[in-house]
Amino acid sequence: MKTQQKRDPNQVATGDSAQVAEIVRQVLGRLATAPDSASTARNLEKTDEQTATAAAITHKIITAQTIQELSGQPSQVFVSPTAVITPAARDEARHRKIAIQRTVQLSPEQRPDHQRLEISDYAQPERAEAVRQQLAIRGITTGTAKIVLTDTPAREVHFQCTRNNETAVMIGAYSDIRRFSEELSPTLWVLDMKRLNFSAAVNAAVHISSTRNID
Repeated sequence: MKTQQKRDPNQVATGDSAQVAEIVRQVLGRLATAPDSASTARNLEKTDEQTATAAAITHKIITAQTIQELSGQPSQVFVSPTAVITPAARDEARHRKIAIQRTVQLSPEQRPDHQRLEISDYAQPERAEAVRQQLAIRGITTGTAKIVLTDTPAREVHFQCTRNNETAVMIGAYSDIRRFSEELSPTLWVLDMKRLNFSAAVNAAVHISSTRNID
């Protein structure tokens, strides 16, 4: 008859402690390599900022330098139907994987109803035309809004409020649309094109067109 060997309590404790220590080491190692939530949010914001977008170029002559000076990572740029595009500009666009598209004259049934959906850009009218074309591509030709695209939004808001008696608000972020529509009943929306890229401006116009009607 075999005598059952007793386990030394000290040995058991030592073995369990070593196992627990190894588990803790593995967990800490995983936590060290895994990004925290704040870091993940920052990375998502950075990725979102770098997401390919569209842009509008209002120059009459498009050169390689024009393409090089584009901010962000646009995958598509809109240019005037009569703009001159140099071969070097086309090569630079291909190198950066940017598609150049000329704006075209939309037919009356394709264009937004200017009596109800007005989109203006006094300094760069081609930019407003590019926004209208993007709305048409999305099938948005109705809705009610007055929208002005500008690089000097504070000046534009002041002008529209004092000279044209509009209730104008300045939009520099998508979240501003809902906030201002709840605080006021804007009759004119001024898009800050220093803070909004082209795609953001198009998305803002889409949302604004169904947010608040003109009295």
